[in-house]
Amino acid sequence: MQEMTNLSWPETPLGSVTRPIQKQGTWLTALSLLWGEADDEPVLMGAAAVFMKIHRTQSLPVSAPLIHFGYRVLLPDSLGQTAEIVRHLDVALVQSRRKAQFVAWHNGADDLHVLTQLPRAEGEPRHPGVSAVAAGWRNRTAREKGVARYVDTSHDLGPVGLVSDTAAAHGLEPLKRFAGPQQQESAQQACDALAAGRSAGDSRDALAASVLSSAVITALLCGKHSGRLHWDEPLRLFDVLFAAAWQIAPSVLGGVASARTE
Repeated sequence: MQEMTNLSWPETPLGSVTRPIQKQGTWLTALSLLWGEADDEPVLMGAAAVFMKIHRTQSLPVSAPLIHFGYRVLLPDSLGQTAEIVRHLDVALVQSRRKAQFVAWHNGADDLHVLTQLPRAEGEPRHPGVSAVAAGWRNRTAREKGVARYVDTSHDLGPVGLVSDTAAAHGLEPLKRFAGPQQQESAQQACDALAAGRSAGDSRDALAASVLSSAVITALLCGKHSGRLHWDEPLRLFDVLFAAAWQIAPSVLGGVASARTE
């Protein structure tokens, strides 16, 4: 498994007892998953979590040169790593459910359904974060004390559909190479390469940029929906990712040549 992050404590992004100073803050967490399929079984081809600081009550302006967020991106380098990625994802959900103000997902019910149906090896522990968020997702309007609000940026904000379509409807310009069905096609091609015993190394940058861009879009849309973030339209996701995370996918997000394709 490959990990890309700008977090000093990726396993405890929203606070840790190991830190000498505990800084209070208000956060939203956004998740995004990329799926492939091999032998009729779902394969996680990428997972991203974005942690974005927001104000407790006010809307903050967002611009590409000044944006800051924490991120963690997980990619497989062989088949059979879905369970490992899910374990890390579950840790993020356990913490975010209790420590973030919002947990956002685009078409979250679909991803959560697959996650809860994945087979577990004998002796493998349950995933309390996945289970708790999946249960809460069914009734997002219900408020539970001490638990984050759940926002589905497709169904709660709209229009319902692909994340690139919802982004475009709200003044966000997605990465063109992953707009529409191209995102899923890219993930499946990488999955086919792993299933054939080939390295998905050539696809690493594309997978990383794709899943992170979806998570960042979801975070921004959640911020808009909740009245915590606003921006001048259009806000280009390429500019946002170039400013904050170009190093995770240099061939896609870095340099003049990449900018020209966007």
